[in-house]
Amino acid sequence: MKADNNIMVLKVLRVFGIREAYMAEMVKDLIDEEKNLIIESYAKDVDITLKITAKGNTEEEAKATIVKIEKKIRERLNQSVYGEGDTTMEEVVAKLLLDKHLTIATAESCTGGLIAATLINYPGISEVFMQGCVTYSNEAKMQRLGVKKETLDEFGAVSEQTALEMAEGITKTSETNVGISSTGIAGPGGGTEEKPVGLVYVGLCINGIKKAVKFNFKGDRQEVRQRTVINALDFLRRELLNM
Repeated sequence: MKADNNIMVLKVLRVFGIREAYMAEMVKDLIDEEKNLIIESYAKDVDITLKITAKGNTEEEAKATIVKIEKKIRERLNQSVYGEGDTTMEEVVAKLLLDKHLTIATAESCTGGLIAATLINYPGISEVFMQGCVTYSNEAKMQRLGVKKETLDEFGAVSEQTALEMAEGITKTSETNVGISSTGIAGPGGGTEEKPVGLVYVGLCINGIKKAVKFNFKGDRQEVRQRTVINALDFLRRELLNM
């Protein structure tokens, strides 16, 4: 597009996992390097849209600026840049699973199937997505996923240990490469001083290697569940990238 007899080129990056203010600080000096450059960020819901606009006398000149600045931004933000344009987190994760030929199954408690539902937004995911399991009760966690009663008695359903056993258990019963689990307190009730509303654990098992991450989310019940989903997918994305 043209503006003031100059050519303008736009590039949009999608960012997740860092605060907008921190991200802005990391790229602030890049604006001073190029007089014909605008960098804008917009935080919406749980991720950040980063818009890079470069102006030049020709389209090639503007594109060259975009390429140079994008490279520097990606080097600084690293894996926090997860996509471009209208790319979604589930699209990125689905493509990684398909490219790596890794099958996946989900074991969910507090998210109630939202991780599975989000993944299957991507057409073609059926090649690798085998099944999703909602194990809300302790009995279901034990019967369906093989979570040990001793684990639940000692650490509780909302714990790193339970999340890990859930993730491992779903890979075994589903015979998949990847298992991802969620267990937490979405609210509005059920929280304690030790385990408040918004506490969530996400477990991951990839080819037998287990990891878990702890989150403390703010918001109402639906917001906690939705934030759990995208953070769980981002956790999986980063692990797949590092394989």
